[in-house]
Amino acid sequence: MRFFGSLFGSILLLGVGIFPATVAAQSVSPTEAAEIAGPWHGRWTAPEGWIYEAKMSLQVSGSGATSGQINWTLRKSPRPEEQGKLGMTGVESVRGNYFANSGTLILEGYEKNDPNGILGLDKYRLVVGDTHRTMGGVTRHHNSWSGQFFLAR
Repeated sequence: MRFFGSLFGSILLLGVGIFPATVAAQSVSPTEAAEIAGPWHGRWTAPEGWIYEAKMSLQVSGSGATSGQINWTLRKSPRPEEQGKLGMTGVESVRGNYFANSGTLILEGYEKNDPNGILGLDKYRLVVGDTHRTMGGVTRHHNSWSGQFFLAR
């Protein structure tokens, strides 16, 4: 229950910009960095009806600097012209920071390998569970901050 209360509070703070992405990351132990590194599996959804399956791999340094890739598979789209693209994949490269003291992961997509035209670059505000087995939060999704991204091991 503590995770979901922490997640809800962090989403509120992160979603309205109270927790700026420019705050310096803290020291991350090698053990914690390895636990955050992945692999992660999950789902991204948006209120309009999109669903993507995700497989994420991260690298976390001792300073909290984080980079990685998200392998996306389009599972559902509200757009008629995208129905033939269901099941297609693309890769988004992300970078950002992991803040060990709050368990917060702030990422931003900066590059994509998307031959099928199914992806957009996004920004992510995620909270990692205390056991480092789950994480979730919101994504920018066209500046609405209504995308929801939840992952587990």
